[in-house]
Amino acid sequence: MKKYIAALSTTALISVTPHALASSTDLTVTGTITPVACTPSLSNGGIVDNGKISAKDLNPTRDTLVGKHPLQLTATCDAPLLFALNPIDNQAGTSSSLTWFGLGLTDAGEKLGWVRIDVTNTIADGVAAHAIDSEDDGKTWSRTWVSSPGYLLSVGSATDTSTPIATQVLTMDFEVQTNIARAESLTLTDEVALNGSVTFEMKYL
Repeated sequence: MKKYIAALSTTALISVTPHALASSTDLTVTGTITPVACTPSLSNGGIVDNGKISAKDLNPTRDTLVGKHPLQLTATCDAPLLFALNPIDNQAGTSSSLTWFGLGLTDAGEKLGWVRIDVTNTIADGVAAHAIDSEDDGKTWSRTWVSSPGYLLSVGSATDTSTPIATQVLTMDFEVQTNIARAESLTLTDEVALNGSVTFEMKYL
């Protein structure tokens, strides 16, 4: 009986005060279509081959650096444009380091290691510049020497690394470092393939 009375009381309140309960919110859709486009590319087809690595050469208790390879990233635009590169780790969740890109898993589900991409030189339209990155989707920027998962990568001038500059042709020299997790954490009774993969996606600012 008490539940029935409570239900009636609620209905009565709704019927006499509809305007007090009414509210709204707006959705706004924005964006810009630009006639200018950029195309990124990597030297050597973006392939880093560390060759055959003997399990006995891996450090049992520490990560082992097994290769340093140069690559050059080039982004060519139709005209000067503000843009960034979004590095996507296609092996997310497999890195044995919290900071860097993954190398895939062993058949036993163990994290093989990690890949670090250092930025050793940056040229914007033929002029020396600096690599900059942003961890908050482009709200703030600072100088960087690496490309990291979750950080937008762009270019700032030699005198101002807090703001991206419009660029038509950007080149960045990379050094790709491959590191294998400590051997004692891996099952290495059979051959294991390293499977690191990173996509650099264009993002227009």
